[in-house]
Amino acid sequence: MKAQTTSRIVTVDALRGFALLGIIFAHFIYWYTGAGLPQQAYQMYSDAGSQAVSIINGIFVFGKFFTFFSFLFGLSFFLQMQSLQKKEDSFVWRYAWRLAILGFIGLIHHALWRGDILSIYVPLGFILLFARNISNRWLLIIALLLIFNLPARIIDVIHYFTQKPPAGNTPPPVDEDAQRYYDVIKGGSFIDMVKNNWQGLSTKFAFQFNSGRIYITLGFFMLGTYAGRKKWFENLNEAKPIIKRICKKSGFITLGIILFSIALFALNQALKLGLENNPYINFLFSALFDVGNSLLTIFYLSGLTMLMYRVRWQKWLFPLSYVGKMALTSYVSQTLFGVLLFYHFGLGLFLKTSPAVNILIGFAVYVIQAIFARWWLSRYNYGPVEWLWRSLTFFRWQPMKKMQSAADQLATNVG
Repeated sequence: MKAQTTSRIVTVDALRGFALLGIIFAHFIYWYTGAGLPQQAYQMYSDAGSQAVSIINGIFVFGKFFTFFSFLFGLSFFLQMQSLQKKEDSFVWRYAWRLAILGFIGLIHHALWRGDILSIYVPLGFILLFARNISNRWLLIIALLLIFNLPARIIDVIHYFTQKPPAGNTPPPVDEDAQRYYDVIKGGSFIDMVKNNWQGLSTKFAFQFNSGRIYITLGFFMLGTYAGRKKWFENLNEAKPIIKRICKKSGFITLGIILFSIALFALNQALKLGLENNPYINFLFSALFDVGNSLLTIFYLSGLTMLMYRVRWQKWLFPLSYVGKMALTSYVSQTLFGVLLFYHFGLGLFLKTSPAVNILIGFAVYVIQAIFARWWLSRYNYGPVEWLWRSLTFFRWQPMKKMQSAADQLATNVG
């Protein structure tokens, strides 16, 4: 049982570490911006490396790792609730208080960076708390409907039939919020950034609903909870066949969607069909994009879990678990690196480095985080932010420093 538990912990932590690697790539590529920029900013670099990085980001990274992280949040929700339920009768209130503290951390983080996801997670976490007694069957059905963004597709259909199309000569609207955000990053002070981020809180939530991301996030919360209920990460050997099937099916379907989309795009470009102006084709591509993103996330999750079964892969993936065990600290510290590297009040690298260079910078930051996490966890029980979160949850300071083992103490005394 102990070996199973240890294996589960390492696998889940490695998955978190991989998610944070994807998140750092997705955010660093465009100068660690947490909201949209004017189009000319994205078009500044047309070198082969930046073009390749942008394409790879669009197909394999963008929109995949917030869902990856969301699945793990749902899985952790179940495991933590299970642990609290064994310890105390008032576990629901304890977890609600835990979520409230995370919300406070999220708001502070949002003040530093608009792209914060914790402030989105917390209200959805309360929904998950109220839905904790839903049967496994309904939990899975609702999760699948949400991760494929069915609510957003229904809203699209309603809008199509109820809203007037814009006149043909109407120029595209100027995104004033994007321009203000651009100006703050390029030349604003720290205080300017904080003010702009607070003003953008409602914009962030509006984007979450308009794009359907908030539904997808909730769906992956539920899918992670479902995986926890089925004990797929507690009984890894028993779960291996089903994880393998999920990996194969999600991989093949995703590959089919990518090939179909590329072929249709190439056909449209070659024959000048003008499909980009067809509302039905746009609806189809929106649906394929959401389904493809979600299935690719599932492929990443199941594929990485399958690799953790193989000894030769474990030595490569195990370092990810250090970052994953300090996931909250690592996530927040990415922002400290990002804003100090790219924003005006820091090194001011915004627009001075290409997307290709930014990916290398992001990878270097992740390596620094991994080295620091390994060093820190060799001495302390929790990451700094995790320790504070846990201490506030239980209203007492948690033991931070690791106790010396008896063997270490004996060796020290003999020395």
